[in-house]
Amino acid sequence: MIGRLSKNKIIIQEAWTQYDIRDILDDINPILVSKGYSPTYFFEGTPVLGVGGFSVIIKLAKDLTDADYRVIKRILLLRNIKIVEEDKLEA
Repeated sequence: MIGRLSKNKIIIQEAWTQYDIRDILDDINPILVSKGYSPTYFFEGTPVLGVGGFSVIIKLAKDLTDADYRVIKRILLLRNIKIVEEDKLEA
């Protein structure tokens, strides 16, 4: 799986099943909801091999703080998700 992180959006791509996405959301949702980020979720994908799998786009009402960004990044890394930091690509 691939995690694309920016200050106001989190994208998880190439999940094999919707259960993989759910497990990740179970870990990061408490942070997003309790800190007032008001996440909006967009689910897409197909279980067909070679098409990209399932993905979720999480748009946030406000930018992540540096501390929350690092925590979410750490959670994704611990789940063996490859991280692409979008903000650093734009710089």
